[in-house]
Amino acid sequence: MIQGSVKNISEDELKDIRGNNELFHLAQPVLKQAEQELYHDKHVLLFCDSDGIIIDSFGAPPVARHIGKSVNANNGAKWSERWAGTNAIGTSIILKQPVQIFSSEHFSHNCHDWVCSSAPILDPLTSELIGVINLSTTSDSYHTLSMVKTLDIVNQIERILFHHYYHAHEMMYNLYLEAVNKWKNQIVVLCDTKGKIIKRNSDAQIDEITSLMSLTAENNALAPKNEWEDNVTLHNSPYEAKYKKILWYGRFIGFIAVLEKKTSTSPAAASHTHYAKYSFQSLVGQSKAFKSTIHLAQVAASNDSNVLITGESGTGKELVASAIHQASHRSDHPFIALNCAAIPKDLMPSELFGYVAGAFTGANPKGSLGKFEMADKGTLFLDELGDMPLELQVQLLRVIQEQEIIRIGGKTRIPIDVRVIAATNKNLPEEIEQGNFREDLYYRLNVMQIELPALRRRIDDLPLLVERFIQKLTMKKYHGPYQISSEAMEILQEHSWPGNIRELENVIEFAISFSTDGLITPESLPKHIHKQKRLPKQSSLNPVNQAELDWILTTLKRSQMNVSKAVKELNMSRSTLYRKLKKMGYDIKSLK
Repeated sequence: MIQGSVKNISEDELKDIRGNNELFHLAQPVLKQAEQELYHDKHVLLFCDSDGIIIDSFGAPPVARHIGKSVNANNGAKWSERWAGTNAIGTSIILKQPVQIFSSEHFSHNCHDWVCSSAPILDPLTSELIGVINLSTTSDSYHTLSMVKTLDIVNQIERILFHHYYHAHEMMYNLYLEAVNKWKNQIVVLCDTKGKIIKRNSDAQIDEITSLMSLTAENNALAPKNEWEDNVTLHNSPYEAKYKKILWYGRFIGFIAVLEKKTSTSPAAASHTHYAKYSFQSLVGQSKAFKSTIHLAQVAASNDSNVLITGESGTGKELVASAIHQASHRSDHPFIALNCAAIPKDLMPSELFGYVAGAFTGANPKGSLGKFEMADKGTLFLDELGDMPLELQVQLLRVIQEQEIIRIGGKTRIPIDVRVIAATNKNLPEEIEQGNFREDLYYRLNVMQIELPALRRRIDDLPLLVERFIQKLTMKKYHGPYQISSEAMEILQEHSWPGNIRELENVIEFAISFSTDGLITPESLPKHIHKQKRLPKQSSLNPVNQAELDWILTTLKRSQMNVSKAVKELNMSRSTLYRKLKKMGYDIKSLK
């Protein structure tokens, strides 16, 4: 007589599988809650991995013992169709769909006493089947809601997974955007683990590229230990490739491919590596002050006038200069940055204008290009302009007016085509009155002035900036995800931020280092951020409900409180959304 599953793994193998199964550990709150609900309901819940191995069982102990003895539905038993014939777990794995098997529909004769409802758990990043939930009960105890309950458990687990992997997904897209900005003249493709294209920056030869990405994944051509694998020649293809394998908690979740035609590399495109790192998409904020600033910067990007960016230290002047360059017609040419306060006075002329061979003792015998020549046809960003020596301001004014330079020690006039974007945290009109800055240079550079607001003037943007820095550090450290408690956020919003955005980024990096289980609390923040000691508020929500609430609030914020868009992304009805928020102490009207 066929007894159900005919294959078991050893206790040691089960222990290893259970210890390494990330899904099993993330699902614990849901499984424990389900166990309480099923205790008196004559059902047993079986948690299985993607191979159909029962990792653990939950629910009514008498039912668990009965099914274990009668059909070998014990921990470690394999319930794939290969080892148990037609059954809810094995069939659900093959179909990747919910399956309900009644009594005699089972292959095993001993299973005819049981009704089993199974549903697959799918990875929110890759859609791969990563586990199965099965609810079993005897035929005489069968309830029509068994499958509904199974699907509800799976949905709860997948929501936790979605929240857990949300930052991973953001990391993938941010890495892709970085690659697009870095390799502006190449085809950049973001793929999942199977080589399916998620995002691309070009429609050129899309059928060929789609095939190449699939072959790359199938052939496992990506080196797991290298961050980037360069100069990979793709056989029977006109492309050479760079690959970046993207890992999340050590798990392969996708890759980036940068493709370049073997015969199409132009000397002009390859003549420099000084690309702008940031675009307008890199700048975060929704406040009125921020939007006004970005509008001015976008107008500046649409023309070729010189720009003066003012604002306190740490407000992001170089980021805005970079974004202006990248959105301008000069974006394919160099973006050269020079901090005028960091260069000794005697070296500043040679840094700006270069020098010929033998110009001075210790100089490069071959001579050297200055920043103006390096920035030809592109943009020169002069940071901390207010610290430039007065005598050098005269030379700078002449170069900007004439668009030509003479190297130190040379006589030849070299024409240049350079746009200048300057930045300072000083009040230049006051510096002019005090005789520290030339008025004619000020007006030459101040064709378009952009004043960046201090962080305390755009405090409404702080949560968005915190989220961006958390994402950035998650990518940098390959750890996470991280969250910030409402108490910690309140403390950040009350701080005056004399160091502005740069100070905020440093604070978030500090807080992440001292976070507990990925949660930034008031205790995680540096001491100077605390104005007074506070007693942390105690949350009444359990970790599962708190994770779900955070997910709902983040989705609502991302949709700008458009409930229709939010419920579509959340995959729930409006009534369910309102009910869940009310249960957790929130009201949609007050949120709006």
